Amino acid sequence: MTSIAFDQIPAGQRLPGSQVEFSNVRALQGLPVAEQKRLIIGQRTSAGTVAALTVRRISRVDEANAWFGRGSQLAAMVAAALAANSQTEMWAIALDDNAEGTAAQWTITLTGPSSAAGTLSYLIGGVPVPVAVASGASATTMATAVAAAINAKPDLPLTATSSSGVVTLTFRHKGTIGNDLYITQNHYDGEALPAGVTSAIAATTAGATDPDLSTVWAAIGDEQYQTIALGLNSGTALSAADTELASRWGPQRQIFGRAFAGTVGSFSTVTTFGATRNGIFTTLIPSYKMPTPPWCVAAAFASVYAFHVQIDPARPFTGLTVPGVMAPRPEHRYIRTEREQMLSSALSAWKVTAGGEVAIERLISTYRVNTLGYADISWLDVNTTATLDYYRFSLRSRIEAKFPRAKLTDDTLRSIRAEIIALAQDWYDAGLMEDVAGFIARLVIERDAANPTQLNVLMAPDTVNGLLQFAARVEFIL
Repeated sequence: MTSIAFDQIPAGQRLPGSQVEFSNVRALQGLPVAEQKRLIIGQRTSAGTVAALTVRRISRVDEANAWFGRGSQLAAMVAAALAANSQTEMWAIALDDNAEGTAAQWTITLTGPSSAAGTLSYLIGGVPVPVAVASGASATTMATAVAAAINAKPDLPLTATSSSGVVTLTFRHKGTIGNDLYITQNHYDGEALPAGVTSAIAATTAGATDPDLSTVWAAIGDEQYQTIALGLNSGTALSAADTELASRWGPQRQIFGRAFAGTVGSFSTVTTFGATRNGIFTTLIPSYKMPTPPWCVAAAFASVYAFHVQIDPARPFTGLTVPGVMAPRPEHRYIRTEREQMLSSALSAWKVTAGGEVAIERLISTYRVNTLGYADISWLDVNTTATLDYYRFSLRSRIEAKFPRAKLTDDTLRSIRAEIIALAQDWYDAGLMEDVAGFIARLVIERDAANPTQLNVLMAPDTVNGLLQFAARVEFIL
């Protein structure tokens, strides 16, 4: 029997002639590119033309405005994601508000009259809302002008009404996420209230009752999205994401994904929340009085990650700037000692460059302890899961391409061993693995004792670690 296996040329032909078939099993050389797909998950408004739980590929902000409603959380997240990374393939899926929910509300209480002309300078979700004030303007006049100025900006996440010198702001969505919107005045140096005017901002109604994030997982099925931005950031939503992404990671589904969410609060608040988390596949970005809303922060950080992880999953993200994310004022930024402790509390860290840009300091998972409750760093860095997923992707790609419809013989076993070693060398050459000799020494390939059609492989690659700290001791001599 011939040792050459044909796919298209039949055996036992009697007519004379020449036949040539082509196969691509040897066509591809080197490592395959693992294309990234982003999924943005957020709430829509009733003005959106695309129904909830409908996945749409998206590449333009105007599409997001039409499909999910202008001023909606999801439209804002799409805009933030595109500002940070317009290259990586992106999809979006909307959630409807929970009908039983409550929308967050605030008031701006003004007093007057103004004794000089000036400007009321508000910052809502990172968007400046300047309102001109004439000398002698009453509180009622100013409140009417403020409400009109806010409603003139349809991309803001809230709407405004006014009455008797009080502006009432209502978040566009029901749910807890509205509580995290940062509204302030005189954010920039040089801004001040007009003479004779006071303006007091207060949160009056807390948003409550979020939509159910778990409905998204059934809607997307087994479609793979390696990077996911979450508009929801409650413990319930993050636990739902942890459960689903752990299921996806397993050997039965093999559809890795990492979810990003923003969380808001002082150092004490965010570290307390971080200490309740323990997920391998979720990443939390903390902020305090950051003008950019946390749902847009999640979309932007996720998009920077998605762009660079496709280039090299093992390379640290330290120092990468996050376009579109506004830095808080200096007094509202986490200091170094706080950021160090945050990295032990399931929270990633960022800092502000000399040019005022937000830059990644370290991206980590929320994984803190093992099943016995002991501290465990094995799944800490996001590069670990990204690199392991690439190992699996490239291994499956190599074996399935090189050995389609193969028979399990000793020759096949030897060929697969050689192919895995060659792949390990490719990983090493690409800077994704260390110690090829050790990998080969630890490699075990054997037939399954119970299943005659199964080949079992044990491999122990030495993953590459990022250079994140450098320590030196200088012993000077006088």
